[in-house]
Amino acid sequence: MENFKSIFMQNDFKVTKETSKAIEFENIHTKDVIYLLPNKEISIVLHPETVEKNSGLHHKSHAVFNSTALSRFPKRLNTGQTTITYGYSFKFKTENELNRFLGAVNLIIFHK
Repeated sequence: MENFKSIFMQNDFKVTKETSKAIEFENIHTKDVIYLLPNKEISIVLHPETVEKNSGLHHKSHAVFNSTALSRFPKRLNTGQTTITYGYSFKFKTENELNRFLGAVNLIIFHK
């Protein structure tokens, strides 16, 4: 996970919260939040609003991801009777793919 933290820091994100379910990163300029999930694959989750406003991101997303670990994201009703926080997940095969994606996301969020 330290390598991933380093990649986020190179792309102007700082760690703001760590749990066993996710690491929360905040952009130091825009305050946008991204979550890194501790899966076998490199998996991150972006805020729904960021993805929904950018069709290029929406098409690259793997799925809507629901988790209480996404504490700074909005809630929606999924399959249960109560709402749960959600975002859009993205998966990467290499650290280099993650690094390039974060660079592209920074360009998008700076030009909101």
